[in-house]
Amino acid sequence: MSETNQRLIVITINGYRKPGLTEEELHHHLCEVHAPKASPFLEKYGILEYNVIDNFSAARPYAEYLQMSKKLSDHDYIVQFVMKDVEDFKKVWEDPEFIKNVMPDHETFADTTRSSVCIGYMNSFLNGGRDPQGRLKN
Repeated sequence: MSETNQRLIVITINGYRKPGLTEEELHHHLCEVHAPKASPFLEKYGILEYNVIDNFSAARPYAEYLQMSKKLSDHDYIVQFVMKDVEDFKKVWEDPEFIKNVMPDHETFADTTRSSVCIGYMNSFLNGGRDPQGRLKN
């Protein structure tokens, strides 16, 4: 597919925290420990975005306020990776240093038996001034 017509790929992980871990401990570990370990590998292989979204109890009143509480998901966090080519993510996952230094950390904070994954194409309508390839528009 030519780069001008290429749609971005998004891998989304709906994650659950390891039993016994508080929301605050999970947030700290995801953002202050795990993300700094993972980010260099993601950058090295061209991953465009790496986002962590908390789905913690402090935000749940907003769902009630917006009358969405009956549809509220029970996972604790969401991780999203945006990329041009799924091969880029495969390279991260197969990097020996990533396998050695980052993969084992998942067991520190995640209940990996309950996590789920979604892979799809991004269709962005309000995107902070970026074109479909993720570049800032002039």
